[in-house]
Amino acid sequence: MRTDAHSVYVVRRKNITIREDQAEWVEENHLNLSSFVRGKLDDLIEERS
Repeated sequence: MRTDAHSVYVVRRKNITIREDQAEWVEENHLNLSSFVRGKLDDLIEERS
């Protein structure tokens, strides 16, 4: 769990399945998939609020 002065975060682990070509692209481009997905989810949550 991460805490700071304003928020408390509870972290949940989830598994996703991607195709082999996607996995290769992620690795070749040094993409942090976890950060990418969290960012996209935040964008979607904000759009729908």
